[in-house]
Amino acid sequence: MSGKEMDELLFKSIEEIGQLYRKKEVSPYEITKATIERLNTLEPKLNAFITVLSEEALIQAKKAEDTFVKGVEVGKLYGIPVSLKDIFDTKGIRTSLGSKIMKDYVPTENSHVYDAFSKAGAIIVGKNNMLEFAYGSVHPEYGQCNNPWDINRTAGGSSSGSASSIAAGIGFASIGTDTGGSIRLPSSFCGVVGLKPTYETVSRRGLFNLSHSLDHIGPITRTVRDNAIVLEGISTNQINYDSVFTESIKGMKIGVIRSFIDSNTHSEVEELVASAVEKLTELGGNVVDVKIPGIETFNDIGFPILMSEGSYHHRDWYPKWAEDYAEGTQIVLKEGFSVSAVTYLEAVEKKKEFREKLVDLFENFDVLVSPTSPSPATKNDPSFEDTTYDYLQRTMPFNISGNPAITVPAGLTPSENLPVGLQFIGRHYDESTLYRVADAFQLNSGGYRHPLIY
Repeated sequence: MSGKEMDELLFKSIEEIGQLYRKKEVSPYEITKATIERLNTLEPKLNAFITVLSEEALIQAKKAEDTFVKGVEVGKLYGIPVSLKDIFDTKGIRTSLGSKIMKDYVPTENSHVYDAFSKAGAIIVGKNNMLEFAYGSVHPEYGQCNNPWDINRTAGGSSSGSASSIAAGIGFASIGTDTGGSIRLPSSFCGVVGLKPTYETVSRRGLFNLSHSLDHIGPITRTVRDNAIVLEGISTNQINYDSVFTESIKGMKIGVIRSFIDSNTHSEVEELVASAVEKLTELGGNVVDVKIPGIETFNDIGFPILMSEGSYHHRDWYPKWAEDYAEGTQIVLKEGFSVSAVTYLEAVEKKKEFREKLVDLFENFDVLVSPTSPSPATKNDPSFEDTTYDYLQRTMPFNISGNPAITVPAGLTPSENLPVGLQFIGRHYDESTLYRVADAFQLNSGGYRHPLIY
């Protein structure tokens, strides 16, 4: 098999690779070796990894190969190369959190997601680059993670390396975290599928908290169906989505969050989203505009919680080691310590009220839909100081409410060939409906398209 043919295999779905394993047409060792070779080739361009686990991955891949040769029945993720954002504890493997302060930290326990991947037989090839502590900005010692669609642009944040590597064909899934959009925004920038599941669907054990009230853990993949396979493997509860994918959304009630479209200032994003909404109608969805009362005040709820809880989790290090933080992280940590208890508790009460508004709204809708991001990938990482666009406006409200939300590629901008994401939001604990609608949309929009990066 030629190198190019093997590279194309690296963009197959998890299910397709599993079938090839079972037919013994390709082995986990071959796929893992090719994944690591592609990582080594592209990493100088992407900067998507902090730690690469080549030797460990190949040892696990050889064991997986032997298992398939023996014909042992195994699960969907067995022998599949994957990665993790470098914010999850991995016993005996450093967990840097993209920071100078923790650059040599080696945990003595595993996180839930690492244990879940290990139990499923997935092969972890590395730990991904990220914004420092998943917060203010990338630390200069690690550097910006680049976008495989245009390496002169950012992959987004904070789960930057996770989205970039999966879009580039380095592994079949990665696990990120999302506190205000940190799975969905880089997934939108990189043209992949990113899910923020219902709050606490995936255990946060072994995750370094940014904001424990808003942090969500979820998978980044190239297809909706791959995403469901990974969520099955890492969810705290036992779930199975095999019966979800009917490819039909006929009669489903879909609410378009009109304010999220009308506030958009990027014409090509607006056009692609409008076309996507038309597609949902063509597929039989009952599509109507919807207004969410109070959604424009998300700043008054989300930021006091995020910033105060963020600073709380850094209280032993800041301001003692202030100079070791990236400048953007220093700024938000300092501001977080100035949030009063009254302001924080008011935000917590408003958070509960907003959650109930969404519960009431979903009595009339199966899913909601909106743009994921107001623009395609930018040159540099969006930051709290960048007021050109409000990148959290369309994502953070659903961290506040805890609803599941998924971004799916909606197409490429005509002028610069950059991905644009479409976001679907679902009822609490109803990832099934979310997956059903997102999958039907993806399949009827041409499926996954990958960047031509070699």
